Amino acid sequence: MLINNKKITGPSEEVVVIPRRDGNLVFKAKAVLKYDDFEKLCPRPEPPTIMRPGGEKAADPTDKKYLEQLNNWASNKTLYMILTSLSVTENLKWETVDMSKPDTWKNYDDELRSSGFSEAEIARIFGIVVAANGLDQTKIDQATASFLAGQQAR
Repeated sequence: MLINNKKITGPSEEVVVIPRRDGNLVFKAKAVLKYDDFEKLCPRPEPPTIMRPGGEKAADPTDKKYLEQLNNWASNKTLYMILTSLSVTENLKWETVDMSKPDTWKNYDDELRSSGFSEAEIARIFGIVVAANGLDQTKIDQATASFLAGQQAR
């Protein structure tokens, strides 16, 4: 794909450097382009079927158990995005997170905290994941303003 005759070469990547006395810690995050592996591990829940008057079957998207399952699925998808994005960080190894076991994914936060990362540092790490995946509205707004200013100057 080309835009303005420029080849688009790959997904967005972001970096944050956390300073430490014994050496800087570099975290990288790359946009997640496919969720196929996630969908295999965590298929989207389906709402239960209810019987409507007249014998018509219909999905019940208001079912409490279904809504709880859907919320858990969405949380797992976010955790998958975070961990998959950060997987491009060189030599990053989680001790209690196993990507084949979704119930371990939430452990990443405890691992960061027990490794001595402050709330602000964890927020910066999470911030590069958000930015790499195109979810940073501030950056989108800045890029849009810059584009529009360039258009107006012409």
